[in-house]
Amino acid sequence: MKTIESRYDASAEAYRTWWEPVLAPTALDLLDRHERTAGQPVGRVVDVGTGAGLLAIEAVRRWPAVQVSGLDGSAVMLGIAEAAARDALGTPALRRISWLRGQAERLPFEDQTIDLVVSSFAYQLVPRLTVALGEAFRVLRPGGRLAFVTWRIADIRFAPDDAFEDVLDELDLGDEAGDAEEARAGDLASAGATARRLRRIGFRSVLTREAWLTHDHDPATYLDFLEGYAERELFAEIEPDQRARLRDGTTERLARLRPAAFRWRVPVVHALARRPESIERGP
Repeated sequence: MKTIESRYDASAEAYRTWWEPVLAPTALDLLDRHERTAGQPVGRVVDVGTGAGLLAIEAVRRWPAVQVSGLDGSAVMLGIAEAAARDALGTPALRRISWLRGQAERLPFEDQTIDLVVSSFAYQLVPRLTVALGEAFRVLRPGGRLAFVTWRIADIRFAPDDAFEDVLDELDLGDEAGDAEEARAGDLASAGATARRLRRIGFRSVLTREAWLTHDHDPATYLDFLEGYAERELFAEIEPDQRARLRDGTTERLARLRPAAFRWRVPVVHALARRPESIERGP
């Protein structure tokens, strides 16, 4: 069984090239939402599941009074993030950003030492979501805030993927992809269920909402996206002649689709919450 970290180690460069641009507008909107709700943060910020460093780098860029730690379980991803930061930030800003390897369920910070925890498209990967959110609560100072976005459960068909799956079936390649992955919490059930979970943990001022992530894939490069990222393992594991037939068959089927079919639209959940200044006791 492969770990999630090992899969991201293997696909880190491809993630930066193919997947981060898909997520970026929705991820950056999270920082906008936090700022509209709570103003610009001051102090220590942690980006949980930083990946290629998108949120951590943007937080340093837009908020001059923060020190940011990007946390991820993948050492290769952290290397990509560090290189991206060097490219994007000047020396003064680089002094305010650091990179740590660690897990969302065991944050490497002392109790009540962080002012803001942010995360984009990472909490669905943890084995135990309540534990991970509880860790965010633990490390936040009284009055500290949490802001995250990730996927909502949905059964949505996407015509380019259906076309690819049809070719897999024709070539009898549907079971070629390799090892199973370790358990994960999965996508969120709803905004309401997420709000209730956060309140049970102890968060207050909870604001959750459902929104849509929309991305227009380029029909001319969608096969490259599949081979380079989304179906990278499958393409790597099949024989060269099978790979060629898979490319040819997919190219033919994708060419039959209208450009509008390449608009990918999936639901997400945004969540903002605050650790109370003191323990709130019931009547």
